[in-house]
Amino acid sequence: MRVTSARKAFPAIRITRIALAAALVCVASFVRFPLGFVPVMFTAQVYMVLTVGLLLGAKDGALAIVVYLLIGLAGVPVFTRGGGFGALASPEGGYLCGFVASAFAAGLAGDPRRAGGSRRDYIAAIAGIAACYAVALPYIAALQAVLGNPVEAGRLFAAYCLAFIPMDIIKGVMAALTARGLRRAAPGLFAR
Repeated sequence: MRVTSARKAFPAIRITRIALAAALVCVASFVRFPLGFVPVMFTAQVYMVLTVGLLLGAKDGALAIVVYLLIGLAGVPVFTRGGGFGALASPEGGYLCGFVASAFAAGLAGDPRRAGGSRRDYIAAIAGIAACYAVALPYIAALQAVLGNPVEAGRLFAAYCLAFIPMDIIKGVMAALTARGLRRAAPGLFAR
């Protein structure tokens, strides 16, 4: 029996991993609390997005985050402030879009075929964090300008990046440790 190229490219185990990863990011969005000094909440999403990218790789990791975003945009309350397209009209929208870049960058930099040895996952997590901010900050700046509240670059960086970097680095280290541990525990499950 001949296997079609579509079935080769998207086997059941791959679909299951992507769906499970999207579900885990949904669950991580409920681990949250407000910081008070910025209109964005602290969540466990960054940790899970980085872990997904490290475990599934660039393409499947980013695809899992796209599935998560589609679930939220469909109205399921998996974003920090609920669900629906309204999230894109807030600073949170910048981070949500940045999550796709984050998972992709972490997966790409964490590819086991690349050099880096035992430090590779940590470097990949930092790359994922940087990719998220590279998308989120311009998004937030453009959104604020459209809303008639332009934000100067220094204030934007301080309020929407600098305030989160220490915790994001901790989340990145945790994601790298989690990915390494899961790869050791189930090496065949996370093979790319």
